[in-house]
Amino acid sequence: MNIPEFELYGWNTPNGQKIIIALEEAHANYSYKPVDISAGEQHTKEFRALSPDGKIPALIHNGASRITLFESGAILLFLANRFPQLNGVTETERAQVMSWTFWQVGQLGPLTGQFGRFKGASPSNHNAIEHFESLVWRCLKVMNTRLENSDYLAGTSFTIADMACYPWIASQQSYLQIYGLDWRSQCPAIARWVEDIASRPSVNKTQQPA
Repeated sequence: MNIPEFELYGWNTPNGQKIIIALEEAHANYSYKPVDISAGEQHTKEFRALSPDGKIPALIHNGASRITLFESGAILLFLANRFPQLNGVTETERAQVMSWTFWQVGQLGPLTGQFGRFKGASPSNHNAIEHFESLVWRCLKVMNTRLENSDYLAGTSFTIADMACYPWIASQQSYLQIYGLDWRSQCPAIARWVEDIASRPSVNKTQQPA
């Protein structure tokens, strides 16, 4: 039996998509095992053995020893260390890769997620929606300012920092897309960045059926 180097356990969400983009960009040998979070498969004993908090994605690396990782940011950093092309070409760029990747994990992702959850909740909580939408716009303005002066978040290279952020903004599963935030007109540098990235085969792969 031919065991792939990587085994990815995920679902079609922004956090799941970012790992697919990274593996595809690295031309890695991997298999994909869907974990249907709408059916509660993330709570099974088998999956929690890989991801103790019951969250996708999880990744197994079949190398000299079997390594299991959970948390999308940790997985991206692991892949960037293993595949230098994902991690920038200079020390300065690599420092920016870490900063912007952690920014996505700590800011853009959680705040966008809370906005989406309150926006879709019933009964509606107007104060919570307004609060988290304002925080999402703050993140977008921070990101737009960076991209006004840089091709990509870390510099001149497409890195895991971009892979981390892109699905939360422009994928079909992004709450910004689902709820129609008009970021394209208000954040033209992000719109340019999205247009540049959207045609990459690795990104197209995330929008194909599993």
